[in-house]
Amino acid sequence: MRSASTMGAPGLMGGSKRLPTNIAPRCLTRAQAAEYCGCETVEAFDGWVRKGIVPGPITGTHRWDRRAIDRALDRRSGLLSDAGPSIDEWLAENAG
Repeated sequence: MRSASTMGAPGLMGGSKRLPTNIAPRCLTRAQAAEYCGCETVEAFDGWVRKGIVPGPITGTHRWDRRAIDRALDRRSGLLSDAGPSIDEWLAENAG
């Protein structure tokens, strides 16, 4: 008998590419990240990235980390007043 992963069982490697509806993807496309942030256009989202409101894509990818977006927005809104530096800030301070 074949294993569940080779039979295309949902949620397993080799199976369906869709996550169960109760699991939000962590890595978002640009359009998904824009929608997640409530931006009406991806261009508006790009403006947020340029202004530093939200971080850019994960280094080496074209995907945004949903949790990094949440953290950036939490910091901007004052929900994380004691938060340490973002990864981009830390890398800038510790480069070289």
